[in-house]
Amino acid sequence: MNDSGLWISLGINLVIILILTIGFRRYYRNKPKVDQGFKIAYYGLSYRRKFWRTIYSLPLLLVYIVLMYFLLGLDALFIGFVIFAGIIFIVQAYYNYVKWQEEEKLA
Repeated sequence: MNDSGLWISLGINLVIILILTIGFRRYYRNKPKVDQGFKIAYYGLSYRRKFWRTIYSLPLLLVYIVLMYFLLGLDALFIGFVIFAGIIFIVQAYYNYVKWQEEEKLA
């Protein structure tokens, strides 16, 4: 695949992810959040459960990064992806932890 095809496919994937994220966020906005039991939908979880799901997803993220490295053989782009994924992971975990603590204070 040439560079323009790669960027077009990346752009299409990002638009689909953005649409799904906005849709799920609106659907679960005023619904009660689950704090125990199994729930597939991330937006239906409490902040405590979101935090723990983020922490538990770390091994999957690491496996995904290793597979990408060996299957695609990326160099500079791969390093950028790893840095970006790491930053997003840390920000998401921190945000969910802070919101969880705020919920605990209100309860």
